[in-house]
Amino acid sequence: MLQSYTLYTLVDITDSNVTNPNSDDITGYNQQQNLNTVYQLIGLRSQPIQPVISVLETPDVDGLRFGSGHKGLHPVWKMKFGSEHTDVFDKHANKVHFLENDFDGAAFISGLTETAKFKINLFNSFDKKLKNIVFIIE
Repeated sequence: MLQSYTLYTLVDITDSNVTNPNSDDITGYNQQQNLNTVYQLIGLRSQPIQPVISVLETPDVDGLRFGSGHKGLHPVWKMKFGSEHTDVFDKHANKVHFLENDFDGAAFISGLTETAKFKINLFNSFDKKLKNIVFIIE
């Protein structure tokens, strides 16, 4: 049975399909590298099935469970994906435990099309002020 998850982040993970590091589209290449990082981190425990990436254009991020240091209107990247392994990210009744822990502290590239400012370019799943990625099980 396919289990569904949604990831929300302030980090630009646009699926640009720019894979050539010598491309003139440096932004597109770096966006793709961020997305590749996301795929690799999910892939530590299960391959993401049927990923769909979209951008929520400048919602008010206050209600999206990001850290208190992120206020106002910012684009938010949303990735829906499935896993064919039930509860593969579950531990101690937290259905997204391993997603949160595997992502926390992983590097990304900033200065792309995101408008949120990051103290350091690391995914942060826990810090009450700096949290820039949220996981939800559907």
